[in-house]
Amino acid sequence: MSTALPMSAYVVLGLLDRHPGATPYQLDQHIRGSIGYFWSFPRSQLYEEAGRLVRRGLVVEHQERGGRRRRTLSLTDEGRRELRQWLTTPTQAVTEIHDEGLLRLYFQSADYADAESDGDAVGRLAAEQIQAHGARLAEYERLVASGRLGTGSPQRATLEVGLRFEQMIIGFWREIADASTHPSEPTR
Repeated sequence: MSTALPMSAYVVLGLLDRHPGATPYQLDQHIRGSIGYFWSFPRSQLYEEAGRLVRRGLVVEHQERGGRRRRTLSLTDEGRRELRQWLTTPTQAVTEIHDEGLLRLYFQSADYADAESDGDAVGRLAAEQIQAHGARLAEYERLVASGRLGTGSPQRATLEVGLRFEQMIIGFWREIADASTHPSEPTR
């Protein structure tokens, strides 16, 4: 087996395992409709990573002779072994949260209050976050209602984490909003 690859490589390998013969554009569409909800993956990185995997012999590229000359990608046997090795190796990785709303909350201070408004920057931030996370929760609920993900499937389980996270974070921001209107009451 080769040395550990970057996480972006495993994203491409995993997608090609699920969608053999896909173009980079199709892989991007699959990302946006699935793991993109919990794993940020820029399109440019997808094209770069696919090229690296081809050079490493983990992915093979076929280009159409005529027409649009699309490039399709498929796993090699070595690529499939690399993916299997990664999937079956124990991990101690923990969740990383990259949330701009939380980052903005952390750096709030009275020095940044908007003098032209009521000055409740934290309350406005909380309201914005409740709306944004409410929209994401509604999107997840539509995915569940669509029936595209089988009950009990690993893909449905990852969606369940998304549903629970959005419900939890909306509750958190509601507490922040309440605390901003009642500052003498401590938050939990």
